[in-house]
Amino acid sequence: MTLKEVLSAALTYLGMDADVVDGEDAMQDEDVKLLIKCTGFTLDEMAAEYLPISEKESVTSQERRLVYSQLSNQPLRIKNVSRGGKNVEFIAHPGYAEVEEDGTYEVEYTCLPPHPSALTAEVVTALPVPVKSVALGVASQYCLITGRYEQSGVLSEMFSQDMRTQARPYRGFKWKR
Repeated sequence: MTLKEVLSAALTYLGMDADVVDGEDAMQDEDVKLLIKCTGFTLDEMAAEYLPISEKESVTSQERRLVYSQLSNQPLRIKNVSRGGKNVEFIAHPGYAEVEEDGTYEVEYTCLPPHPSALTAEVVTALPVPVKSVALGVASQYCLITGRYEQSGVLSEMFSQDMRTQARPYRGFKWKR
C-alpha cells in the first residue's frame, strides 16, 4: 500500500475531499502535511503496540558495549544477543547493551518503521495490513490533533479493534468427530 492510498482512505473517514491527494500541489496542502505526520504516528503505534518489526544485525562491541547507534534502526527493545549461534547474557541500558566480552554479536531487536514522505512511498508494516486499518489510525490521530476528540475516540476504538484482529496469532484447530 502506498501513502497516497492511506491518505485517501483517511480523508474519506474524516468526511473530507479525498481528491486533494490527486492534485499536483497535494504536498503543499496543510491538511495533507498533517496527515503525513499522523501516518508516522500511526505506524509507530502499530510497531510498538501491535505488530513489532524485528531486525537482526551483526554488531561489534567496544568496551563490552553494543552501541545502539551502530544498528541500522533505532531499537525499541533488544530481544536477543547471540554469538557463534549461542545466546549470550546481556544487560540493556539506554544507548547500549552490555555484554561480557568484546567481539562480534548478532543482535535481534524490534524497531520503528521508516516514515513515508512521498505520496508514492510504500507504507512499511510487519505484516500485510489492510489500508483501512492504517487509515483509521491516521484519521484518529488527525482528529485528536485538530481537537475533534469525540470523533477521535470513535476512530481510535475502531483502529484498536482492527489492530487486535490483525495481531491475533493464527491458531490451528482440529475438528472433533
